[in-house]
Amino acid sequence: MMRRTTLATTGAALALTLGGCSSIAGVQDAPTEDTSGASISQAAGSVVTERVIGEAAAASQATGKDADKRRQQVLGGPALKVSSARASVKQSDDKGTALETPAETTVLAVSKGTGWPRSILATSRVDEVQQLHVLVADGPKEAYHLFATVPMASGASIPAFADPAEGVAVTPPEGIGEDDLGAARDWAKAVAYPAPKKAPESVATDDTFSTALQTNAAKQAKELDELAKYTVEHSVGMGGSKDDPADAIRFELADGGHLTIAALTRTDKVTATDKAKELTLPGPLAELADDETITEDITVKHLEVVALVEPKDGKASVVGALEQLSDVSSS
Repeated sequence: MMRRTTLATTGAALALTLGGCSSIAGVQDAPTEDTSGASISQAAGSVVTERVIGEAAAASQATGKDADKRRQQVLGGPALKVSSARASVKQSDDKGTALETPAETTVLAVSKGTGWPRSILATSRVDEVQQLHVLVADGPKEAYHLFATVPMASGASIPAFADPAEGVAVTPPEGIGEDDLGAARDWAKAVAYPAPKKAPESVATDDTFSTALQTNAAKQAKELDELAKYTVEHSVGMGGSKDDPADAIRFELADGGHLTIAALTRTDKVTATDKAKELTLPGPLAELADDETITEDITVKHLEVVALVEPKDGKASVVGALEQLSDVSSS
């Protein structure tokens, strides 16, 4: 006998909030610099960061015909894609990806030397949530833009960087290679559903974000039971169909490890079996899919930005993450 069920929002449209205490160790004219030192001073970096975040926050809230143009002027990389997705889909609660202007910022690291592109890694605290911000300037005639903002998880910490006055080695987006994203790919495999038979040994998954992904996926599958097949896949990049390393950046830690900020696409798919007459979608998904029920399948895509600490020795781990619903399709 065929049964009818309601698809739970928890797994297919996961909204995770990362908060609590976390800890971190440790367009302007280009200044005259020591080519072996930092690309920008810590004080100047803070001024630039606060200005850019303020402009980005205003642009992300913009509406009307010039909204896209405003976002493109101050946002880039994952930050632009997340902001554009946020503007294009309707969510009852999108506070997790809304940019807010912090009262002050602290520069953690800046790229070394006088070459281009140049990068700034800064942090701020908004509503008790520690945020990581990455800014990138592509050339001497280009202003810094916001490349990514990632909320840190409760209890997470980042090892020390070199003195900001010295600068650190940075692998910019255009320099990211296959080896640079090994930890991100291993994490993507580890949090897939169904879980891999052999989990990657190079990455830990006991952080808040990874645990929530795994818990919610198992809950969704249990609720669907034999009525549908449920899968979750993560791919590096925000293309959604294949790995694309363009949306990532790496900062070297003082111990020789790295902090990697990487963008991924998460794809949840529910495929009805012959035991289900139809699956009823919860309100938010029904609105996005333009249908209250499905008889075959539904695919939900989220954009993800994760901050991974990769120590010189030991397992990589997620210290911060953000996700934004980007697309829903059904049949």
